[in-house]
Amino acid sequence: MTTTLITPEFEKALALACVQRATRYTTMWPGQSIIANGDAYAVRYGPFLREIAEAAGMSVPMTRRRLHALQAQGRVLRDDRAGGCTSWWLVGLAANLTPLPPDPPAAPAPASAARQTLTQPVAVPARQHWSDVLGVARDCSTSEARDAFKATLAAVDDLDLDAEQQRQRIRDAYNARLTEDGISEYE
Repeated sequence: MTTTLITPEFEKALALACVQRATRYTTMWPGQSIIANGDAYAVRYGPFLREIAEAAGMSVPMTRRRLHALQAQGRVLRDDRAGGCTSWWLVGLAANLTPLPPDPPAAPAPASAARQTLTQPVAVPARQHWSDVLGVARDCSTSEARDAFKATLAAVDDLDLDAEQQRQRIRDAYNARLTEDGISEYE
């Protein structure tokens, strides 16, 4: 019988796979930390054998043997699921990844320090008439309004943060023009 050699590099690769999996879950479900409740909870969301093998740069059977050896030593947890999936977690990793409590608040700044001021509120512009939004005269024809609508909609820059709001404002203006004439957009 041969003994399985467990190197520190393998444990680092296992820890890396666990951290990557924890990070993936944290980005998918913000506010739900899988490490907050300890190792027994985190193992449910731990990496699978294939992920650990890729992180360690070795074959799946070799990785399986090393994980079983670590499990026999009590240094790794295992969670078997229906369908044959098994997730693994390094014991003590959740405690190492849990952030430290924040430092107590610092003493208040002296009164001579610069103070922050509030900015003055900006007046919200009054609602624009549809002709101002489309850039046409109020007595324009329907075809002129339609052409202006298409041109204005095409001129919206997709890189603007409020591009969708601009498009909606243009659509609303065009619909207001059609409503004035009693025309349906879909006729």
